Amino acid sequence: MVEASDAQPRAACDGTAVEDLPAVFWDEMPTNKDNVDLAAINALIEEQTPVERAESHKNQGNEALKTGLKHRKKFYFREAITAYTKGLDVQCGDSIIETVLLSNRAQVHLQLGNDRNALEDSLRAMKLDTNNVKACYRAARASYNLKQYSKALTLAEQGIAIDAGASELKRIQQDAQQHLQAEEQRAVERAAREKAKRGPAQQLASTLISLRSWQIGKPQLSIGDRKPFVAEDSLVHWPVMFVYPETMQTDAVEDFVEVDSLQQHLDVMFSPDAPPLDWDDEHQYTRDKLELYYLSHAARPLPLEQLTEVLYGGWPQDLQDAAPQRYGPKASKWCQVSENLLLGEVLAKPDYVIPGIPVFFVVSKGSNYRERFLSDEIPLF
Repeated sequence: MVEASDAQPRAACDGTAVEDLPAVFWDEMPTNKDNVDLAAINALIEEQTPVERAESHKNQGNEALKTGLKHRKKFYFREAITAYTKGLDVQCGDSIIETVLLSNRAQVHLQLGNDRNALEDSLRAMKLDTNNVKACYRAARASYNLKQYSKALTLAEQGIAIDAGASELKRIQQDAQQHLQAEEQRAVERAAREKAKRGPAQQLASTLISLRSWQIGKPQLSIGDRKPFVAEDSLVHWPVMFVYPETMQTDAVEDFVEVDSLQQHLDVMFSPDAPPLDWDDEHQYTRDKLELYYLSHAARPLPLEQLTEVLYGGWPQDLQDAAPQRYGPKASKWCQVSENLLLGEVLAKPDYVIPGIPVFFVVSKGSNYRERFLSDEIPLF
């Protein structure tokens, strides 16, 4: 049945306006409302029930679809979609007709490559008729085309449960299973590659935690991208930071071996030939006046898996941001360090949790700042 349209009427080959032709030759409705044939057609349309109008649109869509499949012309497929859509717009209330309209429109969408629209229409049709195997096939096909292989497999199996002989659904089932198995295999291979990449980091983490019994917490400070490493002689080398809390200036030792004493490096940093600190106008930070401290329980110790991720260069999941505690058995406090101790000995202290890298705070003996630093006058955090 020809539908009313807002488009301008086309003329016949000889220039005759559409509205002057017999209705049988109309490609579209004329705009002249006084046209006798148009009035008669509109009267017939008004006499139809909603179900009859929806059925009429369905038949028009079916004819357009058949023509499109025969001639492989997208024009007819679009005409079919228009007809099915008009049939749905009627909202006739007949679930059987609406199921067919949705399922057939899904088929046309598949022909045009509109897989998402095809999936949506198919699923809507399946809600109206759970045993509609055609809608189930079209939903499975659309899902497969969208590379949603798990959904395609589920839909294919659902359709096979309705029709055990549905060969097309069995083909989708088989192809989807193959894709899912290939994806699973690729995931296993990726996991193996990632594990292999993390092998050195895991070995290092095991050395730090298990062999040295050191505690390492969430990284708080860093020296570029420097990380600890184990040399050929099995000794651990650390980047170490010295912080001058009075001015928050820092010095860095990029390679501090665990068997080096703090005194060795301070002697080099504050040797007679070393230039004075730019900010130390009163020359309070001379070699003989230095005191070293660390902050006890500065972080929460990381387990092996999380430390491995940190050393690999990632950021562990569920990493708790545990700030130093003010109260309780693990309350943080300033602990003075003897310069004669080896780095490894300091790191092995039960209350020393390495905040990513070893950090030591340098203050000047006898200075006013030292007294304030060790008192509650200057907050720890």
